[in-house]
Amino acid sequence: MCALGLNTFLIALNTIQMKKITLLVALIVGLYGLEAQTVDKFTETMTKTLKDMDTVKTADGMMGFANKFERIALAEKTQWLPFYYSALCRTTASYMYNDATKYDAILDVAEKHLNIADSLSPTNSEILVVKSMILGGRIMVDPMSRGQLYGMQSMMMLQKAMTTDPTNPRAYYIMGQSLFYTPPQFGGGQESGCAMTQTAKELYATFQPKSPIHPNWGEDQVDELLKQCPSTSTDTETKTPENE
Repeated sequence: MCALGLNTFLIALNTIQMKKITLLVALIVGLYGLEAQTVDKFTETMTKTLKDMDTVKTADGMMGFANKFERIALAEKTQWLPFYYSALCRTTASYMYNDATKYDAILDVAEKHLNIADSLSPTNSEILVVKSMILGGRIMVDPMSRGQLYGMQSMMMLQKAMTTDPTNPRAYYIMGQSLFYTPPQFGGGQESGCAMTQTAKELYATFQPKSPIHPNWGEDQVDELLKQCPSTSTDTETKTPENE
């Protein structure tokens, strides 16, 4: 092959290689753009669903949103948040129903979805909090026979949640609520419950979720629970010259 022919061949080969590189870059950029659009669509859908969920006032309504999050989860199988919210909604619904025959069936599905969330995001304080709530819900089926076993397991989950993330206010809120409604002879009482709930309130003041769709619930419930706590200002009477 003459020098001129070799040069022509090399130029043509270089042109072909450049076209392949350009095509590859375009493909990568296109895939990245598609992935970004998918993530944005996921975030958009989750944000809207969470906003709508805030208006729910009934157990049936909460179950409806549990099903919505389940559908999102099945479409986004690598995302832990929709599985988490599906479990949270079902657990919340179980607390809202006044029918012990429904609790276990609802909580079984909640636990299944939460286990998937746990596999996608291990050692997650938020997931541990809901695990504790599920155990608390199972107690309601038969408090006399289940209280001691599930109560202890629920507390252990909350303690683990606090250790995993000491800044998570929901761990302290659920712990405070549990202590508040547990008789003192069983390790609870209003005093310890209110103290723990007050800690939750202080943590909410500085808590920032990782994103608009990460867990950020519970502060309103903390305020409601604190209203039932005795105020230190009323514990002692202020002395005046008239009552001395």
